[in-house]
Amino acid sequence: MSLEQSVEALRYLGLFSSLDASSVMSTAVYALHPEDRVAAARILMRENSISGVPIVDDNFKLVGIISVSKIIEALADGRLADSVDSVMTRDVVSLRAHDSLETILSCFQRFKFGRFPVVEEGGKLVGMITDTDVLSAIVRSFYSVYVHDQKRMMTLGSFSALSKEFENSADLVYDMSCAGLKNAGEGSARLKAFLQGKGFSEAVIRRASVCAYEAEINVCIHAGGNGTLRAIAHDGEIIVRVEDNGPGIENIDLAMKEGWSTATDAIREMGFGAGMGLPNIRRFSDHLVIISGKGKPTKVEMIFLADKE
Repeated sequence: MSLEQSVEALRYLGLFSSLDASSVMSTAVYALHPEDRVAAARILMRENSISGVPIVDDNFKLVGIISVSKIIEALADGRLADSVDSVMTRDVVSLRAHDSLETILSCFQRFKFGRFPVVEEGGKLVGMITDTDVLSAIVRSFYSVYVHDQKRMMTLGSFSALSKEFENSADLVYDMSCAGLKNAGEGSARLKAFLQGKGFSEAVIRRASVCAYEAEINVCIHAGGNGTLRAIAHDGEIIVRVEDNGPGIENIDLAMKEGWSTATDAIREMGFGAGMGLPNIRRFSDHLVIISGKGKPTKVEMIFLADKE
């Protein structure tokens, strides 16, 4: 599957709508002046494993680009000592910082170039985009989706957090409203009672209750105590989802590290905010999916399997 097809297949997730050239491009750009030698471009490409170098004037305005093919031609003609101005491509296909991901992909598909310069108004060079940059940007977008599962694909196949059906079919719904941390834990207590009534073993109930409590504490600390806990239990499987409309998690990979926390000193003095909430949830749940992002709602969905006990 091509890069374009992969993006098209995943677009319904809405993860790439905010990506534009400014967020995809690399700003650490190697550039040369028109008076620099072709030999310098050759060395620059070889030492940095790049296939093209933009050429800029004294004001860093893009005036051309020199590619590997031009280097090869110059090498064959014995022109390595010539200036890059004499061999560079002047009619450069470039992108603007506000161009969308779709525009970027269409340029890769249409022109088949390995890289595209990004310029601002007036033609000043501000970055470069390669296909690797595009893939890296997509991976960064997936910081908003964290999946922990030994059988990852199986989980994604049955995962319900991407579906609104969960909201209508939940067996247990608890709307959190805990000012501070005094009422924290009410949702996990209700979950425990609910699961006991369903006949689940104490072992799996304890795991589910601990994870629900940790998620509930996070809602109280980071989202003003306003959130919802939903649960479904059937056929030896417990699915618990806790969601809120707080400030979101900017970097989920970082948040999963033990001891990392953004809790205030006041929260820490109360004995909370030690940075073990999400790591504990990952440890005690069989499948875990977190969907969040800076300024976005957070959904934490945990799956517990009774036959794992």
